[in-house]
This record gives sequence, structure tokens and C-alpha cells, in this order.
Amino acid sequence: MPQRKITAVKLREIHELAAGWGKIVARRAFGDDGPDLGVDLTAMEQVAATAANGLNQSTLEILLQQQARCLGAQQPCPDCRRLCLVGSEDRPLAVQGGRITYHEPVGHCPDCRRDFFPPQGFLAPG
Repeated sequence: MPQRKITAVKLREIHELAAGWGKIVARRAFGDDGPDLGVDLTAMEQVAATAANGLNQSTLEILLQQQARCLGAQQPCPDCRRLCLVGSEDRPLAVQGGRITYHEPVGHCPDCRRDFFPPQGFLAPG
């Protein structure tokens, strides 16, 4: 059965994993010795926020791609039920911390001459 909610334990594990990546980001930004005394907290926050936004955007893009693959190569037309090929159309989405490009699954029915999108609730919170 598909997992709809993420457990508190799993979220804690993910937080710990991301915290470990924080060490890598800090080293990449300022080297092994860290920031010198001329670097203020605002600059450090800018590095942390940029890393968090990159992680957020990449994670969401990958998860949406994986979820879209669940639809398969064909979906029935909502009107006539004919199986139609599913392609994708880029759609910008505003997400926490920025924007991503969602390669939204879209079908086209040649009989009904209409485009249709994923089943209702595909992106809706569960």
C-alpha cells in the first residue's frame, strides 16, 4: 500500500541526513578552516539558505518525476476513456523556498481533441 504520510521517525532521519550535508556545504563554502573573522552571520546565513533552497528544489523535482512515472505511458481520456499517450508540459510551481519547474504529465486525446492532466488529486495533499 502506498505511503501517504511520512512518520516523525523518518522525518528525524531525513533531518539528520541533511544536517550532515551541512558540514559539506560549510567546507565547500569556506574551506577546511571555516570562515575567517571577516565573515559575518548574514553571509553565513546566505550560504545556509542557498544550500537549503537547492536541496528543497532538487528533492521536490526528483520526487515529482518519480511520482509522474507511476502514471505510465498511457492514461484513459476522461471523456471517451480511450487510452492516450502521456507526455509532459513544463509548469512553474511556487514551493517553500523558491520555484521549481514541474514536468507535468499531460495526455492528448485525438478523438476528443482535448488535453487532460493527471487524475484529480495527483498533486493534492493526502
